Amino acid sequence: MQNWNLDPAAEQQKKEAGDYEKIFDKCRWTYTGFRYDFSTKDTKDDTPEDREKFYQSLFDDRGGFRYLLETYKDMLKDEWANDQAYDFWKRSVLAPDVKPYPFGTKRNSLEVKFYEIMDQDHVDAIDVNANPIEEVMPEGIRTKDKFVEADVLILATGFDSVTGSLNQLDIRGTGGKSIAEYWADGTKTSMGIAIPTFPVCVAWLAALFVNVRFNTVADYAKNMFYLYGAQAPTAFSNGPSCTQFQAEFVERTLKQAKAKGITKLDATQESADDWVRRVNKAWEGTLYPKANGWCTSCFLEILDIHADGSSQDNGGNIPGKKIEPMNWCGGMPAYIETMNKSLENDYQGWHVSKGKS
Repeated sequence: MQNWNLDPAAEQQKKEAGDYEKIFDKCRWTYTGFRYDFSTKDTKDDTPEDREKFYQSLFDDRGGFRYLLETYKDMLKDEWANDQAYDFWKRSVLAPDVKPYPFGTKRNSLEVKFYEIMDQDHVDAIDVNANPIEEVMPEGIRTKDKFVEADVLILATGFDSVTGSLNQLDIRGTGGKSIAEYWADGTKTSMGIAIPTFPVCVAWLAALFVNVRFNTVADYAKNMFYLYGAQAPTAFSNGPSCTQFQAEFVERTLKQAKAKGITKLDATQESADDWVRRVNKAWEGTLYPKANGWCTSCFLEILDIHADGSSQDNGGNIPGKKIEPMNWCGGMPAYIETMNKSLENDYQGWHVSKGKS
């Protein structure tokens, strides 16, 4: 990717002219919440010559994520279309001749000279999938095929992506289960913003807006809207856009609930089941399942995957964690529409309580 520098003076002018508000509103209607969107064309709609010009303009003139997210709309869904994008890209940078996974399904480095740096004489890159690490010793690292001396070892061994932080909090729902227990056989949320049996107590959550201090995890458990997490657009979106639109929904929901005398909202199990189905369906319609990355909760090549999707307890990035899509990849407009519709038809996506909660 081409990571161009911004002009601070030009950005300040946009801010003072009110352009930021217009740009942000436009992000509400784009697939990833950026100010640009995929082309209305498929890759095959253009001639090879026109495709070449289009790719060149994305790469040279626009920079950033545009080569991935302002390109043909089938690039992340069709293998042939993905090949065309990669074939141009690999000629523009020092990249592998054969793509190791579908282009764009794992995060590309925004460093302009990433591959050139890796190709320097004093840099060695070792594929630990083909040549796995067998032992770490004071003098260095022994792989299957060789010993590598090391003065400093910097670990990048992965993490419990997306759900790990919530799972580590001892928050209990109305049924007595923690989030980790509720998610033991897979992540289940309503719209990536609420969890069934973990209700929203309207009066308690409204207290946040007057800076009431909560002293225990149990206090926070009464405020179980969460932002930028599991089964929301999150990793497949512009972070500020995602959190802004979720926060707007939370604010509108609270104001509407308070006006109607509602004291508690609890996402229905039906809404969660439907959302999980939609998250999986959107995922399966893309090339993302062919990539091995943290967006599927574990790193696949080192796992023994069972037929039910679970991983063997003695292997993997997070032993025993179910392999599943962690985020919604169906686009920001569809996500916002789903949140809004959940409040229609007498709160169709929620159990509603009135009176003391």
